[in-house]
Amino acid sequence: MVNWSSPSTKISQREWLVALGVALATAVIGLMPYWLGNLLSAKNLVYMQIIMNPEDAQTYWAKMLQGFNGAWLYTIPFTPEPHAAAGVGTFYVWLGQLARGLGVSLTAVWHGSRFVASIILFLTTFRFVAAFLPDRRSRWTAYLLALYGSGLGWLLFVLGQNYWLGAFPVDFKQPGAHLFFTALTFPHISVGTAVILGDMLVLRKIGAHNSVNGKQWTWAVLAGLANVVLGIAYPFLLYIVAGTSVLYYLLLVFRKRQILWRTGWQIATMFLIPAPLYLYYLAVWRSNEVFRLWDAQAGTPAAPWPHYLVAFGPMLLLAGLFWWKHPEKRPQFTILWVWILTAAILLYSPLNPQRRFIQGMHVPLALLAAAGFVHVVLPRWQNGRFWQKLITHPRYETAKLRRFVIMIFLLGMSLSNIYLWLDVTRIAALEQPDLFFRSTAEMGAAYWLRENAPGTAVVLGSYQTGNLIAARAGQRVMLGHWAETVDFAEKETAVNEFFDSQTSDAWRQNLLQEFGVDYIWYGPREQALGDFNPNKVDYLTPIFQNKSVTILSITSATQNELEP
Repeated sequence: MVNWSSPSTKISQREWLVALGVALATAVIGLMPYWLGNLLSAKNLVYMQIIMNPEDAQTYWAKMLQGFNGAWLYTIPFTPEPHAAAGVGTFYVWLGQLARGLGVSLTAVWHGSRFVASIILFLTTFRFVAAFLPDRRSRWTAYLLALYGSGLGWLLFVLGQNYWLGAFPVDFKQPGAHLFFTALTFPHISVGTAVILGDMLVLRKIGAHNSVNGKQWTWAVLAGLANVVLGIAYPFLLYIVAGTSVLYYLLLVFRKRQILWRTGWQIATMFLIPAPLYLYYLAVWRSNEVFRLWDAQAGTPAAPWPHYLVAFGPMLLLAGLFWWKHPEKRPQFTILWVWILTAAILLYSPLNPQRRFIQGMHVPLALLAAAGFVHVVLPRWQNGRFWQKLITHPRYETAKLRRFVIMIFLLGMSLSNIYLWLDVTRIAALEQPDLFFRSTAEMGAAYWLRENAPGTAVVLGSYQTGNLIAARAGQRVMLGHWAETVDFAEKETAVNEFFDSQTSDAWRQNLLQEFGVDYIWYGPREQALGDFNPNKVDYLTPIFQNKSVTILSITSATQNELEP
């Protein structure tokens, strides 16, 4: 008989070692597409060490490069406007400092941080699951479902509905949707999710014991310190913890019919400790116009709500079955349902990072779904005629058949992640498309800039050129990222017009002066924008050239003529 009222679950050292082994194996699986991309890259291509969302990924590399070059704060290189550096995005800046201190490459730190962050996330997930599920069968079903489970996004592909309702399936678009996808991509997401899981455990401890004993305060302080890490790695996610905390506290007050002052202060401590960091962010948005405009442009709207039913519906259905069939067990899982409700509200709240608020929600859903499958669906099947008939056969027995059914369940729930992993592996190893892989000529020109041009210089080129230069060479660019380039649409129009042969040279020269441009990058991407050839005007001088890229500087004589 499962003791659901037990305040904690004792996990043996052996079980922890098995959980660690599963975590390590999963993290290694997450490295394999990258390894194949490096191993099999064509001779004329350079692998960029990314498997999705290349434009955003390059912003993380830009931050690491600044740290590698000695910076501790971030200056946005994706826009030409001069501005003061700020302590925003420092998670990756400090990873660059780590690479600098260890004397290793950014590539090594990038993948090393991904690997370590994945292990931390997976083991935190196991501890989280163990806190709620005292029986081993449901605990391990939940752990494996949390690590590998996904939604029904693959079904949209099978039905030819890749852009159903105008959006790509959540299973393949949003790394925060499922843990395997999270670990496959960016380390800051893994770290942020691990902190959220820890916060939810602390909230549960505080809510369960309105006590004066020091342990509750100690946990609150530790959660507050963890939230400082959250504020550095992924500050938006504090909305999830704060929203869940408020709703959970209000529910506790409603149940007790009194104001729980001690519990309220313990919860408040979780946010008072990181408060100075968030006040600093507020000061940056108020005083630094470039950072403010970046934040204003960085909206990530949520997908249409039916997409989230596709991504989470099967788990939500099983979770609902568990809630309905076992009302006596509801109090132990209150915090999970409050978290899910909070995420649903935040997804369509008037806040910029809407779709980011599903981060980590996969874990409570996986936990509740596993409980529903193991304690509702499986017993019903076991009592059915077909099951009873099967176990009369000498080759079948209940325990083995139960394990087999759970394995089939986990496999079926993991199809989107299997598809995702196979697809990114295929892309990295075989297809090797542009942006994930860049030409050696393009990278050679970027490395030349990194070694020979000042970091404060401004380079004008196409959007994808600027995205590369800011991340891998370090100079500021006229146009480079949809959010971090100030007035992105206007700059994109200006760059397109610059390479249009119908544009006057006077207009071009005024543009160069207005944004303090020092270099023009002229390669295949720029040639695709228009017929203007910068090699044929006297105010631009070639200073670097390889088989496909020419870099030109603004002639000093022209610069002097343009000065008022």
